[in-house]
Amino acid sequence: MKKQIFGLITGVLIMLSLFGCGKIRYNIDFDGYGFKSEKTSYAEGEEVTVIYDMIATDTDYSFYTDSDDVKLKQDYDNDHGYIFTFTMPAHDVKLSVRSRNSMEYIPDIEKPDDNNPASPEECIKNENLLFDYYEATVATVGGDGYDEYCLYKYTDSKLVLACYSKMEDEEEKMVFCIVDPSVLDECMDLVKRNKMLKWKDGRGLNGKRYVVRFMSSGELIRVTSDDMPQNGLEAFYEIENVLSAAWSQNYSSLDTETWFCPNCGTKNNRRYCMECGVEKPE
Repeated sequence: MKKQIFGLITGVLIMLSLFGCGKIRYNIDFDGYGFKSEKTSYAEGEEVTVIYDMIATDTDYSFYTDSDDVKLKQDYDNDHGYIFTFTMPAHDVKLSVRSRNSMEYIPDIEKPDDNNPASPEECIKNENLLFDYYEATVATVGGDGYDEYCLYKYTDSKLVLACYSKMEDEEEKMVFCIVDPSVLDECMDLVKRNKMLKWKDGRGLNGKRYVVRFMSSGELIRVTSDDMPQNGLEAFYEIENVLSAAWSQNYSSLDTETWFCPNCGTKNNRRYCMECGVEKPE
């Protein structure tokens, strides 16, 4: 009888080994709509294929993961859309998408010096990200909306502050301005003062979500309102105040005279309409 039981266990172990059922599987999560994959979890070393087919006209897309060790290969065909492949590491992976209306007016602002030839919009990419503040309204009837401020490296004396916004089911909008590095210093002072590196209390919110990402020892650290102390919400408010104040001061300083667009009715404080791009009437 013991030999039979031993033989049965051995057979089960062999089957698990052959079919990979005994391997630890890790999840693939998607930050955004339009992603599709055959499975939701994969074992380490498995090849993962993801398709993104929610493609709009006159829209630029950028895709990235939350893991530096994931080598994302990107392709495209007319039948499927964007096709991504990578090898699953020994941890969960999140794949994110960011979109921007390619017809949106981008203001002409100061050019960098000769040692930094990239234009401001070319600096707005994940590898240049220095600080990120994200605020979202979740589980609403009409759809989720969010606001996000991102600081990107530009020149030695200037940073790019990009503001992303999305209201319910509308397309994401992005505008940017140039700010002084002291804005980043103020944000990092608040990170240190509120000891955000040590947040692990697990105090979450209902209906709202806050995320802050910042550099620490060369690594991008992410903290959220899902894991914050009792007074953690104040830290998010203080950081948002710094970034929104920098945004208001530097974006509006380009043209302080306000006017209403004759095409769409949007109130503006610069030469071209922020909503539809129409030039300010004489």
